[in-house]
Amino acid sequence: MVKQNKLAVFDLDNTLIDSKRKLTLDIVGAFERLGQYITPEQITGNWYKLAEEYGISKEKFDEAFDQRKTWEDSLKSGDVIIFPETYEVLESLKGRDIRLALLSKSIPKYTQQKLDHFGLTKYFEGIKTVHPREPSKKQGALELIRELGPSTIERASFIGDKEEDVTIANDVYKKYSINSQGIYVNRDGGKLQAYTSVKSLEKTLDII
Repeated sequence: MVKQNKLAVFDLDNTLIDSKRKLTLDIVGAFERLGQYITPEQITGNWYKLAEEYGISKEKFDEAFDQRKTWEDSLKSGDVIIFPETYEVLESLKGRDIRLALLSKSIPKYTQQKLDHFGLTKYFEGIKTVHPREPSKKQGALELIRELGPSTIERASFIGDKEEDVTIANDVYKKYSINSQGIYVNRDGGKLQAYTSVKSLEKTLDII
């Protein structure tokens, strides 16, 4: 009989590592290249909408945004840092024999650069990336579970800072009938209805 285990699937950006500063600098820089000067406070979840307010099309904004500082350079310059509790949490879960995986919405090359820079690759049994312009992480989550072996997973927890990071727990349950939960990490104290919400990664240790 196949032994079943618990699985924890983590998002990367702004869950395990803090890349908000880089994103802010990248967006402000894109606007500057387009002749507009905005403050970080103006940036919300939808910067395309902000661009429209300045008469900038999505295509023009993407063109300017693609000229941003590389991930490699941003990592070297300290624009991206790791949350102080990340290593402790991953080590603790590994010590409890909980399987770990990563599901990131990013370009694979960039994801690997981040993992290598912070020495995180060794923690994950499975790593799956979803292109940033995909509508959701659903397909990536289902592929990840298939590769890890649904019959070997007793319970799956999906941990992240965005709604799409945690709602995929429902998709996994529907597809594979695996007991799944979503854990929403919002360090500002925000909550996501119908899901467990925590203010730090450390709190996930009591839930997974």
